[in-house]
Amino acid sequence: MCPRIRRLFYSVRRQTATHYSQWLRFGVKPFANIRMLAQHILGDSTDKKAYNTPLELNKTQNMEIGLGEILSLLCALLWAFAVIFYRQAGDHYDAYEMTLFKTVFAFLLMLPTAFLIEGPQMPEMTQQQIWLLLISGFVGIMLADFFYLKALQLIGAGLTGLTGSLYSPFVVGLSMIWLGESLVFMQIIGMALVIGGVILISYRRRKNRITTHEHPPIKGFIYAALGVFLTAVGIVMIKDVTEEVPFFWLMLVRTFGGLISMFVFNSLMRKSLNIFHVIRSKGRNWLIAGTFLGQYLSAMVWVAGYKYTSASVASILNETASIFILFLSWLLLKEALTRRKLIGAMVSLSGVYLVLLYQSAPA
Repeated sequence: MCPRIRRLFYSVRRQTATHYSQWLRFGVKPFANIRMLAQHILGDSTDKKAYNTPLELNKTQNMEIGLGEILSLLCALLWAFAVIFYRQAGDHYDAYEMTLFKTVFAFLLMLPTAFLIEGPQMPEMTQQQIWLLLISGFVGIMLADFFYLKALQLIGAGLTGLTGSLYSPFVVGLSMIWLGESLVFMQIIGMALVIGGVILISYRRRKNRITTHEHPPIKGFIYAALGVFLTAVGIVMIKDVTEEVPFFWLMLVRTFGGLISMFVFNSLMRKSLNIFHVIRSKGRNWLIAGTFLGQYLSAMVWVAGYKYTSASVASILNETASIFILFLSWLLLKEALTRRKLIGAMVSLSGVYLVLLYQSAPA
């Protein structure tokens, strides 16, 4: 094992043991309460008091960071590792094969989970809600994932992750257009900072005879931005549905929409569709691990983070995924960690902070 990776492993293990001992000291038993956590956080429970228990413990014990903040950071870390795994799998498959496999695998994971946590009976949904979820699956899963994975292959994990900072400004801008939400001046400044940070990391100097550095293709940044934008579209268009439909059933129907649209696209384009080819290939373990962490486990932790802390705090902490991706790509994939990447990351994250801070501020 690489000494750098060994030190990282021992550091994470020590921090995990420290957090676990703190939880036990304050009466929180994380592993003994997993089923309660799933039912009360991810289910359709009406016992609102149970949601506030960890937060109340943290406030009374004057802990600086609560369970919600830990879960939001964990979600960002899980997604960062998923992106690294997807990048590794990209050496063995094209983006279309990866999108197909991860959609099928995520659907197979969501199906028993929805039955176990929320019951086998499908909740009542109108035809409009079902169609919105199916279209959201087409836009936010099939198209968005395809462009995002394509960008990973072209410009690497670090640059693709930094371009993901555009997600919050896209969501805020689309909410203003689609849902009629207001946009204050400081949010516009924040959006400009995010865009400026992405432009900074994607800017390419004109080559001369002395410079031999090969710049990443600008097409990769366009694919990454397009993937993030389509993800935001797929989320904003079902915002009202998310308040009425249980989480796992919502994810199940939405994933089904992405799956069906892929089969329709395949039949129209007459592409060969063989998921067993993916299973037999060398990069299957990277793709399976990335799908499990990125499409399944991080989704549950993401919802749990929003339940145990405010939406604005959870959103800001989720955006640290770009920083995790940047450093993990340098640590594990040996991608260059340049001054321009670091400055661009700081500029983009400061813009994200402004967008989310003034989104939650009263008008």
